[in-house]
Amino acid sequence: MQLRIVQINENFEALSQIKALYISAFPENERRPLMPLIKDKTGHGEVLAFYDDAIFCGFACLLTNKDICHIIYLAVKDSLRGKGYGSAILTAITELKPNKKIIVDIEVENKHMANNEQRCKRKYFYLHNGFQETEVNYQWRQESYEILSIGGKIAPKDFRAFWEDIYSSSDALTIY
Repeated sequence: MQLRIVQINENFEALSQIKALYISAFPENERRPLMPLIKDKTGHGEVLAFYDDAIFCGFACLLTNKDICHIIYLAVKDSLRGKGYGSAILTAITELKPNKKIIVDIEVENKHMANNEQRCKRKYFYLHNGFQETEVNYQWRQESYEILSIGGKIAPKDFRAFWEDIYSSSDALTIY
């Protein structure tokens, strides 16, 4: 499966599809406005839509700095989940960002949380697609996260330096 990638700008005609998927795929406490990424002029932020021919499959929001590309949001349309589109999107991102360590944060598995099955499935999905566990764990908005990576491991100091550089380059990106 070869997906077509479209970089989103504020005039993108299907932006409403991305916003609707974003709202349905992520809990409110994790959602931040997409416009700072879409309008970013520093070269760090980008929002990508993925298409199979004319069919909108999903989107990804990326922050890239130096040798790290952080997938901060990735979602596939509900009706297309389980059909290989998520894996195809990850492949497309790794091809788009060669020589980068691609990282993703996921909620830590916790048997006391109502969505633990979803957390386990999400981790399995990324590990199945070549991502590896790292030593990076953190808290954000009353939730515990762990970082998985592909293309090289990162240490906690690398993760901190990534965010320090992002924050120092753009006030608009400090909401992430």
